[in-house]
Amino acid sequence: MTGLGRGEDRPPMYGMEELVPLVGKLADRYNGYEDTSVTYEKAQQLMGAVLYCIREAMWAGGNAMASREKVPAQQMYEAGLKAVEEKVKKALEIYNEMMPEFDSYGNRCLYDTFVKGLPEFFKWYDMRFYPQDTVLTLDYPLLKDISGYTGIDAVYEFIVCIKKEQHFLKKFSRDYVIGLLREYCGEYEEMVENLSDIVMRMRQPDNIVD
Repeated sequence: MTGLGRGEDRPPMYGMEELVPLVGKLADRYNGYEDTSVTYEKAQQLMGAVLYCIREAMWAGGNAMASREKVPAQQMYEAGLKAVEEKVKKALEIYNEMMPEFDSYGNRCLYDTFVKGLPEFFKWYDMRFYPQDTVLTLDYPLLKDISGYTGIDAVYEFIVCIKKEQHFLKKFSRDYVIGLLREYCGEYEEMVENLSDIVMRMRQPDNIVD
């Protein structure tokens, strides 16, 4: 998906004269309101944070908010920051609901990404100063292309995709799934491929669990 909430280009409704003051305020907060300057690289990062939140507000608010040409940049930024926070909470809620029944079927890549990696995202994700940072590489391949997403958008989409995948795989017995995976690759535990894709291609329809 492309468009709102993606990329680093300046939102068309705002000029640099409106965005730079927001970056300045964010830089002040980053520095603890001390009278010190930030590096060019840090300023670029903070500009990315502002743009990410503004786009998140436009995405969350839909056409109603995006079409309001007079909405101040500050208001859009604050709405976007809140939207980011809410998406983090929702992603974590879905993740926690999934964990008790989550099954990697012995695949190391899926286990390491979902069970080991995602908690690190929630631990280190900086929604105020670096919301555009995905933190993780999300190595486990999905059937959906989420390469256009960053930050919490990427992680949220990843979790939702894994939830759908788990729902599909649990239509079959665990032994049957593992049998198909092992038939596909004797060392399936170490492969970096999408498990549900393999099962869909190799399954027999009458093996679905009611």
